[in-house]
Amino acid sequence: MSGSRILVIDDHTQSAELLVEALCFEGYDARAFADGAAGMAWLRREGADVVLTDLRMAGMDGIEVLGQVQAIDDAVPVMILTAHATLDSAVRATRGGAFAFITKPVKLPHLLVQVRNAATQCRLARSVAGADRGDSDPIIGGSAALLRALAIADRAARSDASVLITGESGTGKELFARRIHARGARGARRFVAVNCGAIPDSLIESELFGHVRGAFTGADRDREGLVEAAHGGTLFLDEIGELSAGAQTRLLRFLQEGSYRRVGESRDRQADVRVVAATHRTLPSADFREDLYYRLNVVPVQLPPLRARPDDVPLLLGAALAPACGRQARPVLRLSRDACDALLRYRWPGNVRELFNLAERMAVLCPSDVIELEDLPAEMSRGDDDGDAVRLPTGDFDLQLFLEGIESRALRRALDRAGGVKAHAAASLGLERNTFRYKLAKYGIDDE
Repeated sequence: MSGSRILVIDDHTQSAELLVEALCFEGYDARAFADGAAGMAWLRREGADVVLTDLRMAGMDGIEVLGQVQAIDDAVPVMILTAHATLDSAVRATRGGAFAFITKPVKLPHLLVQVRNAATQCRLARSVAGADRGDSDPIIGGSAALLRALAIADRAARSDASVLITGESGTGKELFARRIHARGARGARRFVAVNCGAIPDSLIESELFGHVRGAFTGADRDREGLVEAAHGGTLFLDEIGELSAGAQTRLLRFLQEGSYRRVGESRDRQADVRVVAATHRTLPSADFREDLYYRLNVVPVQLPPLRARPDDVPLLLGAALAPACGRQARPVLRLSRDACDALLRYRWPGNVRELFNLAERMAVLCPSDVIELEDLPAEMSRGDDDGDAVRLPTGDFDLQLFLEGIESRALRRALDRAGGVKAHAAASLGLERNTFRYKLAKYGIDDE
């Protein structure tokens, strides 16, 4: 998981530096220490996401390092490396809670898979702990695409300009709208949300602008609309692409002039409202006014789909599992490595909303305290392999992770078609056997 901080503790300086170089090349923030005491001092001061330690060292050995790390921060996984593996040392490491026990000489592709899994586990554990403490910014994640969208939203919050939030269903458009409202000058005033697609065309104008008594059958009294209710605050128009033609015309006039009329009324009214709109559709379109689109799209905010930020999955799931398990009065569930790998590969067509639904389902149905691969829905446990079609994510996405996902699927499919015979699978992909074996190890497929 690129960007994670890795501590390497080994009194063989050359080995430690080579490993740090390899980890930095993969995008990790890796640092080497020649003894356990120096490494623990750094951990207390700066923190880390994964610790790799040699077993036999002068002074503090690897088992002692393991205990020290757990005392300082029990969310940090510890991987023990040794050229002198014995059954006794392996048992001691496992019982002590080591994440992995790896013999030297280290096979780098296999080690990198383990490091990524360990970093994922650390992020999940910290996310669960944060949810338990109530550390809750509702928008969770650290991917470049998400941080870019947050930066634009926060800049937009400092103005009164109209904002158009676009993204697939379930990506959190209303959360972004609420953030823009809360961080702006209108944050203490009302935030009024309406789903334009949930109101019949015949009623949408009345809902937005209100009506007077007798304006239509059933209008037995004057009624204020949502624009009036949001005076001084923010009006959030979700699924703006579903607005009827008449409502689009009225909304455009309001955005241009700040005035509106209740349905059936002849006099103009004024309202001071900041408008934030959202849609999953591509606008403008044949049934959506281009002039209205440009009035709304002063500040565009594009939200990435969850499949474009897979490293955020453990954080989101941790944040969702804590309250979901709390509602079921059970301990917070943990993910097995196989289950975590499957969720990282899954395409999440329902985005964040689907992930939170999964957390609720697991809290109700998971039979143990660990979510295993077989506990996941079938479409997730099989890696969401829905055919050979490759679809590009919409908006910004992590190209390297996307390409790695395609490569991993291709390797698995080749193995399946070759009945597990690696030589045949390699030939079907035009790869040399050693290259094929390297790629299997890179993605942990050898261990499946």
